[in-house]
Amino acid sequence: MAKIPDKQGLFFELDGVLVEQARRDEDGNIAFLDRAVDALKQIDPQQFRIFVATSRTDIAFGKYREREFTKFCEAFLERMNAEQIPITKIYSCPYHPKGKGRFKKESVFRKPGPGIFKMAQQEFDLNLRRSWMIGHTTSDILAGQRAELGTILVRTGEGGRDGAFHVDPHFVEDDLWNAIARVNQFEHAMRV
Repeated sequence: MAKIPDKQGLFFELDGVLVEQARRDEDGNIAFLDRAVDALKQIDPQQFRIFVATSRTDIAFGKYREREFTKFCEAFLERMNAEQIPITKIYSCPYHPKGKGRFKKESVFRKPGPGIFKMAQQEFDLNLRRSWMIGHTTSDILAGQRAELGTILVRTGEGGRDGAFHVDPHFVEDDLWNAIARVNQFEHAMRV
């Protein structure tokens, strides 16, 4: 009988959840949303592997260069390392069926598809039913639901007002700080 993986993942979207936009300012710094970095410090790295799961329609439509996003990710990981927040991996999908040039194509990794989570499951032996997605759009939540993750919609960023899909997240919280507190509370209750 196959063993069910016990490793948990915590996924979050960058834009609207952790930062206003995945861009560096003129000084090369990242403008994190209020209490977002402190929220990530509340995650127990012994319990959760931490992932970024982001669809980059801005790259697909030529509004943001892929190399600029790569530089943003390097700066982001550098800051996370300095804060001693272990990010396991950044998953991003720059494709869209109506995108431009080489980015114009369908992809199973574009949310609301569950491809990012399935890839992480394979790469890191995760139990997705014991994992979480924290997002700000209905696409984020639907992707998490399709992969059978716990889902938390935050009121920052789009706050679910994008109207792309009808979703019913497990929880709705004001921001990432409250979302992480909810995850920790839920996980603590599961162990008692």
